[in-house]
Amino acid sequence: MKNNLTLLVAMLWLIWMAGLLVFRRRPELRVGTPREFVYPLTAFVVGAAWLLMDASHPAYNFLSLYIHAGLISWALLTVVWLISLATRDGGIMDVFYPLAASVPVLVLLAARGTWSPHECVVAALVALWSLRMSIYIWVRNRGHKQEDGRYAAWRRRFGPHWWWWSFFQVFTLQGVTVWMWSLGLIFAVSVGPSTLSWPHGLAIILFAIGFYFQVVGDLQLVRFKRNRTDRSTVLDTGLWSLTRHPNYFGEATIWWSFGALALVHPLGWIALVCPWYVTWFMSRGSATPMQERYLAKNKPSYADYMARVPSFFPWGKP
Repeated sequence: MKNNLTLLVAMLWLIWMAGLLVFRRRPELRVGTPREFVYPLTAFVVGAAWLLMDASHPAYNFLSLYIHAGLISWALLTVVWLISLATRDGGIMDVFYPLAASVPVLVLLAARGTWSPHECVVAALVALWSLRMSIYIWVRNRGHKQEDGRYAAWRRRFGPHWWWWSFFQVFTLQGVTVWMWSLGLIFAVSVGPSTLSWPHGLAIILFAIGFYFQVVGDLQLVRFKRNRTDRSTVLDTGLWSLTRHPNYFGEATIWWSFGALALVHPLGWIALVCPWYVTWFMSRGSATPMQERYLAKNKPSYADYMARVPSFFPWGKP
């Protein structure tokens, strides 16, 4: 079974790398940048370490769980990809992005079936976060008759190649990203049955803060969009008066809570690189800058809002 899975994953990995190299020769597609190679190369290193490591090595159990989590996420997103082809809607990935992180964790915990206090806290936090976000995005997108503009633009860019390239450009790429981010969660799973300790208290506090910023920020945004009479106006009340992106700040804080859960494991401190990366990605790497450019271009009053309200951290400077 292990050999069959290894061959399948290796074949998909080779197709992914070949696709990046082939499309890199077409500059107009803007594919194959050095940054995009980080993800398949990271997956290769983890997979190779698992295959070459002796089963008696202390890290083997963790790597085995981490690989299985990746395979579960890949299987889930492959089904989602097939649904996207049938519905011609790549935006369905946004609904399943949180589930790509939580489903592997919940499956691995359910397979063990011990449900210690530690495992119950891990399951509860990741399930609450993922289900809330997936339901919110599904409800938000339900009334849209057209495909999300980002995916529609990719579909036009790749033309007849989109049906297969979307598997790698959208579903595999984002799946591997979430898998990498989930390092702390898998460290928490690999601990096994355990009692509660100070990392659980820290995780619950961080999760509560992040969940509050996400839920309340999203509700305030929905209410604002429902009641506004001018699409050029900017939401600058409630949590949106503390940070221009309270939902992004909340997302990063929740991932720090997952990092705190990893501290139950003796090597869990290694996983803190993941919430750090999520925070960078949300604040500077992609999410916030991309949203800022769009809003500054389409809302004349956004420049004044940027001058008054911190971009990401509520305690930061505008």
